[in-house]
Amino acid sequence: MRTFLVATDFSKAGHNACLYGAELAKAFHARLILFSAYQQVPVPLSDAPVIQTPEDMKDFVQQRLEDESRAINPANEFQIETICRDGTAANMILGIARLKQAELIIAGMKAPRVKMQRLLGSTVTALARRTSIPLMVIPETAKYAGLPNLALATEKDIAPDTDTRAMDFLLEIGKTYHSRLFLVRIAKNRYHEMFESLNRPFYLSRATKLLDPQYECIESKDVPSALNEFIGERHIDMLVLLPQEHSLLDKWFVKSISRSVVFGVQVPVLILPHLYGIP
Repeated sequence: MRTFLVATDFSKAGHNACLYGAELAKAFHARLILFSAYQQVPVPLSDAPVIQTPEDMKDFVQQRLEDESRAINPANEFQIETICRDGTAANMILGIARLKQAELIIAGMKAPRVKMQRLLGSTVTALARRTSIPLMVIPETAKYAGLPNLALATEKDIAPDTDTRAMDFLLEIGKTYHSRLFLVRIAKNRYHEMFESLNRPFYLSRATKLLDPQYECIESKDVPSALNEFIGERHIDMLVLLPQEHSLLDKWFVKSISRSVVFGVQVPVLILPHLYGIP
């Protein structure tokens, strides 16, 4: 049976990620793991800080996970396991995902704020940089409506000898939802657009041929705005990032955050693990 892991901090964004994960679990006939990490911190109940015991904190977090489980699966339509651990969130999430052989990690993304850390949080940023498992980031306001239209944003074609197994989950999504896939590239000027139009991503197209991908090259100096406009016009349900040596991830997910690249996108973002050439 497939296993999906949802990481939650019990915020509004975390709850929405749990709701979205529940719908995905039903569509894929998967079991769901609800996970939350916690750390021991002083609690100022009086003049002197009082440290809650590990047992108290664990019981409190475990109870909240069980409450969340009942809220998103009231009819027991699928299997849910709840796990909490004491430790740094990103480390614990990745560790449990590997231990449970999860095929997907799901995390919530808070509504737009001024700074990246308030938007994505250090946990999601760390996960995006370190995960070897597909990571789906769900905006706080995103509502599940299936995934019929997907857009894969890419800077360049993959190498001919690339091991494309990292894209297996994307293909499974396409098969499950009968999705239409767009391969999207943003050109800086008209000459760049002409060049890119004549040099389509052959190997990437071949790797995703089961989804009959449609290639689109858009001229714009503002990558985030062009990408967001494309998502709106094509009614894209999920944006897929395929970082090669983290170039796209750094440019679109981190460096361009102040220009509304990802936080302006009100659709889930699927970040696939790196694609490497075969040794």
